[in-house]
Amino acid sequence: ISYKRMTRRIELPSFAHFADALAPGLLIAQAVGRFGNWFNAELFGRPLDAPWALEIPRSARPDGYLSYSTFHPTFLYESIWCLIAALILISLGGRFKAGSIFTLYVILYTAGRFFIEGIRIDPAQAFAGLRLNQYLAAALFLGASAYLIKISRAKR
Repeated sequence: ISYKRMTRRIELPSFAHFADALAPGLLIAQAVGRFGNWFNAELFGRPLDAPWALEIPRSARPDGYLSYSTFHPTFLYESIWCLIAALILISLGGRFKAGSIFTLYVILYTAGRFFIEGIRIDPAQAFAGLRLNQYLAAALFLGASAYLIKISRAKR
């Protein structure tokens, strides 16, 4: 009796496919993780007098803000933004080339982060009216946008 050796080629997904699958989960993890900032009374924004304002203990308020008691809950804004972005990525699914979903993750996250950073009042490096994190978010946004345009124009 002879046996024929059968070989079957198994193709593993590329790193780009893995990154695309990972992106929505990263956003959900970031959304959940931001609630640690609530427990620590950190990463809040400018004073705010609204129903959703966050009460910060006097001991956690930065200099110059001791007379205010409620502030923008920037951790909550970022958490909500991350959940919205995750839903957008999940809804887009596999409609695009490999790597596009992860690139959209970078674009969406940095867009939200740019604006949320502008509300924060904690000490940070700043230049020309913007925080260093805003420059980084803008650079990543532009780089990811350029990359997305490049891969969308490339042949499949």
